[in-house]
Amino acid sequence: MSRAADRLSLTAQQLRAGEFSAVGADVGHWVNSQSESIGLRRDFTRSYPVPTSSLGRLTAAPLDDELAARVFDRRGLEPRDQQLLERRHALWQAGFDGGYVALTSDGEPAYLSWFIPHYQADKVRDYWGPLFRFGPDTLIGEGAWVSPKFRGFGLMAMGHYVLTEAAKADAAPGVRYVTAYAESKNRGASHGTYRAGYEVFTRRIETWRLGKRFVRFEPASIGDFPVFDGIVQTH
Repeated sequence: MSRAADRLSLTAQQLRAGEFSAVGADVGHWVNSQSESIGLRRDFTRSYPVPTSSLGRLTAAPLDDELAARVFDRRGLEPRDQQLLERRHALWQAGFDGGYVALTSDGEPAYLSWFIPHYQADKVRDYWGPLFRFGPDTLIGEGAWVSPKFRGFGLMAMGHYVLTEAAKADAAPGVRYVTAYAESKNRGASHGTYRAGYEVFTRRIETWRLGKRFVRFEPASIGDFPVFDGIVQTH
């Protein structure tokens, strides 16, 4: 499923649920909008502090059919979380490699993310268009998801760190980086990714005008984004 098809599917779900204001906001986004994302990058040749979580130790496992059936079970979730999880399910159905799940000590799936290898670059472009730039030495981090059951434990940093370490161990020779993007006002995602050992390296600006998308990238550092004001810098 392409990103456009994913978007149409989600819009159809919103219409069936009577969420007309959400659909209207999406249409406005396509007609005239501009958004900004923080690009963060982890260098596999460097060491970074291990974040902590009140949830305790997590272990990483590759996303497979058995885990997918558990992770993508949307029963009991709020409508918004169902929609967000459906977007991650679409990545699984689209066949993206590099999916990992962080498991609690009881074996429960708590955190999900992809670390997509370069050999799927054409699939990435078909699905997301020009939103990512990467070469053979870089993985694309995308689709991060914290299970609602485990929110509030400071889980994202620990989960992302554990999964990044697993992706690093499994990466092909010559892979040095993994990148991830967070909305510039999303404090939880930006701080969690930073604490997982990622450093700010670029600003991504996405503009929509009458259904046409334009994307540009600019060099950036952590001090360029107010969302990081007051954060204790560890790297």
